[in-house]
Amino acid sequence: MGVVSLVVAIAVGAGVGLVLRGRIGVQDPLRRQEASGKSDPNAVVVTDEEINKLVDSHGKALSSGNVDAFTSIFDKGNTTLIRDQRKVFANLRKVPLSEVSYRVLHREGRAEDSFGRAVKFTQDVAFVHRFAGIDLRPVSEWYRWTLEKASASAPLVVTKVDGAPPPMLSGSSKSMYYPGPWDIWPDITVARAGASVVLAHPQDAALARRIAPVVAGAAKKNLDFWKRNGDPAAPVPAGFVVALVKGQSQLGNLFRKEKAHEAGVSIPMPAWASLGDDVKIGGTRVVMDTTTSFFRTSAGIQEISTHELAHSLLAGLDSAEFSLFGKPNWVIEGFAEYAANRGVPINRNVRYQEGRAYLAGSLAAPFSGRLPDNTFWDFKGMTSVNYLMGHLAMRYIAQRYGDKKLTSAVVATYRGKGDDSEAALFKELGVTKADFERQWASYVRRQLA
Repeated sequence: MGVVSLVVAIAVGAGVGLVLRGRIGVQDPLRRQEASGKSDPNAVVVTDEEINKLVDSHGKALSSGNVDAFTSIFDKGNTTLIRDQRKVFANLRKVPLSEVSYRVLHREGRAEDSFGRAVKFTQDVAFVHRFAGIDLRPVSEWYRWTLEKASASAPLVVTKVDGAPPPMLSGSSKSMYYPGPWDIWPDITVARAGASVVLAHPQDAALARRIAPVVAGAAKKNLDFWKRNGDPAAPVPAGFVVALVKGQSQLGNLFRKEKAHEAGVSIPMPAWASLGDDVKIGGTRVVMDTTTSFFRTSAGIQEISTHELAHSLLAGLDSAEFSLFGKPNWVIEGFAEYAANRGVPINRNVRYQEGRAYLAGSLAAPFSGRLPDNTFWDFKGMTSVNYLMGHLAMRYIAQRYGDKKLTSAVVATYRGKGDDSEAALFKELGVTKADFERQWASYVRRQLA
């Protein structure tokens, strides 16, 4: 279980440690080759206006439900591509989106040829969209289109569609929120879960309908906790997007492309246009692996759903500023564990015996009384017990300071600037880190004795 965290240092707007340093939503002048205009009647020239018109018409076709217009931009000789894009269209029309459009991003390659030869280049395009009643702001998935123009009089056509790579220094994913389930599933099952939605491959349709009430219950549990203890004016979603997959391979190949290691993940997506907006994360996509042990019981599904939705609940409060190591995992994961296990005795926690072994010195590293550090979070199989240590830190704060102070301290961490986010928590609690660690370590020993 986890959250794909990211840091965004951009004006407008893929998980631990995703850094975006380019400009999103506008052409990059360093990578762009703008057509200069025809110098010869036989010259093949693709202008910005022509590309913008192609991209804009694609979005309007999706909005209006015109599948023929939607597929008209693709190479008519490529029947496989057109068939696949008709499938994408049908899937997107099933998903409850309130806003859709396509926007021009980066371009690579020559868009003109003075000798009348065919031109071929790639154009990155953002699919800007918003799940109705769920996303706080529009978000974007990035495609890389291959565009070709055979002659001066030939139409400009798309001959290939793939995911666009992220900017440099942007984390482990090889794509920017691509592929969505609409891109790779033959069909999409959309199960309503209160104000949330569960998306599933057709073979998992029955499972999606069965767990939808559990997801709705997890969302309600988190939202009720927030209503009692959170800032009522803070931007938090009323619902969530949850997608179901089978196995680690599928888990790492939905809304991202990377090697997965979690049972579930909450993927934050930057707001498409965040300049001057305090909300930097427009929405999240929760993906859960149904082959894990959590899906063997209703209680397990409830636990993993509550954990991941707790991440998604607070994502819109993230300052999304650059941090060398990211937000402290012991806070981010600890709060999600606390949300999922609140009210359950610690000795009934699945990690309880592992925690006792940790205190007994039986794990790869002995208990030092120090809070887990992001640098060594996954050191030699210590990840699971580090989740427990973060969980116990949240329990300790709640018992000593109360849930309202716990919530404000965690929010202070999310809103913290850069590498000072952990310090923001201690400042909110009015305690030094050294004093907190000493008190927390004593609490851990009592709880796991």
